[in-house]
Amino acid sequence: MPCNRSLSVSAAALVSLLALSACQQQSTAPAAEETSAVPHGYVEGAEEADEPQLRLASLDTETGTLTLVDLVSEEVVTEVENAPGTSLAAADQRYLYLTDQDAGAARIVDSGVWTVDHGDHKHYYRAEPSVVGDVPGTDPAHVVAHDSAVAFFFDGDGAARVYDRSPLGDGELTELNSVEPGPHHGVAVPLGDDVLSTVPADATDDLPSEVVAYGPDGTATPLPETCTELHGTAATRAGVLFACEDGVLQVDEDLNAELLPYPDEADGERAWSLSAGREVVAAAAGDAGILILDADSGQWHTVSTDAPVTSLDVAPDDSVVVALDEHGTGYAVDAGNGEVLAQSELLADAGSGDGHGSGPSVVVDRERTYVSDPAGGRVLELDAADGLREARVLELGGHPSSLAVTGR
Repeated sequence: MPCNRSLSVSAAALVSLLALSACQQQSTAPAAEETSAVPHGYVEGAEEADEPQLRLASLDTETGTLTLVDLVSEEVVTEVENAPGTSLAAADQRYLYLTDQDAGAARIVDSGVWTVDHGDHKHYYRAEPSVVGDVPGTDPAHVVAHDSAVAFFFDGDGAARVYDRSPLGDGELTELNSVEPGPHHGVAVPLGDDVLSTVPADATDDLPSEVVAYGPDGTATPLPETCTELHGTAATRAGVLFACEDGVLQVDEDLNAELLPYPDEADGERAWSLSAGREVVAAAAGDAGILILDADSGQWHTVSTDAPVTSLDVAPDDSVVVALDEHGTGYAVDAGNGEVLAQSELLADAGSGDGHGSGPSVVVDRERTYVSDPAGGRVLELDAADGLREARVLELGGHPSSLAVTGR
């Protein structure tokens, strides 16, 4: 109701203060609404949801097409075209990192879904996926996202380039550091303010055996332990791990390094790549089957399989390791004690492909496991807690191979 200024003098004398106060409150209320604080958890350009917005990323290495599927609706959100032979080198909870050696660049794709953990509660977001940009370099190989950064190693340049993950959501590429140990098949990992990088071996074609910590000022400090024929890396809460010929080298944030020898049950087999959860690391080990390491305690478990394993993954909560062997048999293994919980024939044709990620792939999420079937043009969704039960089949067509789940 508008303020009435036609009151009599005596009435106005009686209520002037009240009338003035009421008019002031009424006129200032809209201004208070207009200047209200930004809602807690607000992210510009993103829609907040009540539950995790999970998306499955599937790369067809024959065509280079990266397909993003909404795991709730099963709808294809988008397809990102890349050159044939492009590899899905790495992924984190939001971003996908692709490498294309012919193009001489690594590509960063924002899947458009992510979770922000505030400790006592979480926020879940959904936005349009996008290509953030390309990181140039000759012969891009390994990509490792750790802490709040991501490192790209270019074999041909012998250079590692480290980028801040925070600005990627705004489409910005912000380089934090760059080191050049020299051309070789290497890898680099961000660790706090340092960059752990391999350095070339004496012979050009040999795998590296030494890791150097490069500080923010470029100072190079060799780690006290060597890692003979290093190939494969992963990061856990306990630190960074590298797969070596005779064990796994673990490096903590203070740059203390310890070699954890493979167990006797490995029978001379070694890890060539590592998959990690929080503190559990797993690796395929040829005829020895599966190696599982508790990075915190240093305890190993060896799991026998009917045939060499071609792909495996560790659940984010360290509960289970799921693996696929070259015969198409799947294994669900208790990550804590190495017990095989389930074994099932999953694929009729489970060839390992050409060795560049074109074969079947396994990725484990909190509640479901996904196994790609390149020959069948589909992805299987499995319940590892229920005997690897087939929950549904995602018919994608083409040759889906490398997989990742984002949004968690």
